[in-house]
Amino acid sequence: MTGLVTIVWSMGAAAASTLAIVCALAWLGERRELWRLTFLLIALGVVAGMRCEVGMMHAATAAEYGRWLRWYHPPAFCVILGYIFLVRLYLGTGRLSLAWTIISLRFVILIINFLVYPNSNWHEIDNLRHASLLGEQVSVPGDIVVQWQWLSTASLILMIVYVIDACVARLRKAEPDSRRRVLTIVFAVALPMIAVIPWTQVALLGIAHVPVVASPWFLFTLATMAFELSREIIISHRTRLELARLRGELAHVARVTALGQLASALAHELSQPLGAILHNAEAAELHLNGPAPDLDELRAIVADIRKDDRRAADVIEQMRALIKRGSIEMAPLALDQVVRDVISLVRSEAMARNVTLECMLQPNLPFVSGDRVHISQVLLNLLINGMQAVKDSPNGAKRIVIEAHAIQGRTVEVAVLDSGPGIPDERIEKIFDPFFTTKSAGLGMGLAVSRTIIEAHGGRIWAESNVARTGATFRFTLKRVWEKHPACSHAEGSERSLVELNPFRAS
Repeated sequence: MTGLVTIVWSMGAAAASTLAIVCALAWLGERRELWRLTFLLIALGVVAGMRCEVGMMHAATAAEYGRWLRWYHPPAFCVILGYIFLVRLYLGTGRLSLAWTIISLRFVILIINFLVYPNSNWHEIDNLRHASLLGEQVSVPGDIVVQWQWLSTASLILMIVYVIDACVARLRKAEPDSRRRVLTIVFAVALPMIAVIPWTQVALLGIAHVPVVASPWFLFTLATMAFELSREIIISHRTRLELARLRGELAHVARVTALGQLASALAHELSQPLGAILHNAEAAELHLNGPAPDLDELRAIVADIRKDDRRAADVIEQMRALIKRGSIEMAPLALDQVVRDVISLVRSEAMARNVTLECMLQPNLPFVSGDRVHISQVLLNLLINGMQAVKDSPNGAKRIVIEAHAIQGRTVEVAVLDSGPGIPDERIEKIFDPFFTTKSAGLGMGLAVSRTIIEAHGGRIWAESNVARTGATFRFTLKRVWEKHPACSHAEGSERSLVELNPFRAS
């Protein structure tokens, strides 16, 4: 019949194993939190240590007891190593010299343990005695001759010094969460060690005949750190949700800011069809006031009014789509149409600045997976940046090229090239950082938001200086969803017709 000791220790080992798995999964989700990995090391050490403790308590002979105690050292080494790294990583402090001294001392003890008989603790164990634990008679060391046990005792005393020193150093930092983290280490590490060290040392030094058990106290460590881990996971989840909301707000502000920069151009885009509608309405009124209205002419005027109305409505709809708030909604997207829509928003501004836009789209461009509003925002931001980059160039040299083509794999690459002064090498890695800007009136968030959007789409965005000519190139990639664009057979001709009406050139 299985004794209560075996049942309790097995339940403890199962709990420690479960916590180890949870900790491993938590670390895989957030690998920057290395202290979670040390928690895993402690849990595995506790599981192996509990097995050795059961073996010692059920040992039939002194030799068997000595063998189990020998194999108790590797799990103890893992637990102590985990404690040292946990304190160091969780508190962000702790004397490295003291930590390496303890690790070196425990490693020496571990080596000696397997070189001498029966183990590094004792030179000789003559007999076993029995004591009552949980209503069961368990084996405890009887008459022993101590060998290297003083090294183990010294290392544990140094451990206490190390933990206290680290806690004091953390409190001196006066950081917002210092007190909470110190209290966590006190309950998770300091208190179990203060309880375990006297108990185990009186048994190992032969002062009292009691079982050599430490794992139940280490389970207290695991329970405390599990509570802290769950707390941090909940806080991290809430933080991620809040960051996602703030990113959405920031993207919305960036879109409104970009449209604000194009306010005069958009007003011009609207004034043209509205003015045409007014002139056509006046012409229709004159025809109607005449003695014999020409119905065919009136029909042509009404058709022109309808066309100009649709043109104004398209401009307003594009503005409304860009201004609206919302999360990223992935769908198959005709990238060439998105490019044309964005160009229609900036063409008046480009004409006012004497900037030539060239649109070079691959025929039969595949669909991409993306959100129309957010991809339009990225293109709009890159075109506005390009126009600002070429503002000091001669009028005939102000040039921006938009390219899009499929590349190997399921990817489409979009590039915006300008003929400006380029980007210095020391800045090219910083331009996507939040609040980094070279503009006197800029916030430095446009490219940072663009990077967030593209990465949320599973792509990447980067900048490079042009080699063959002056200026810079911004590129980003998107995942393609279909091999061919079913409605692109006329795309090339459509782009060429745009060149005839506006300062755009396509090829």
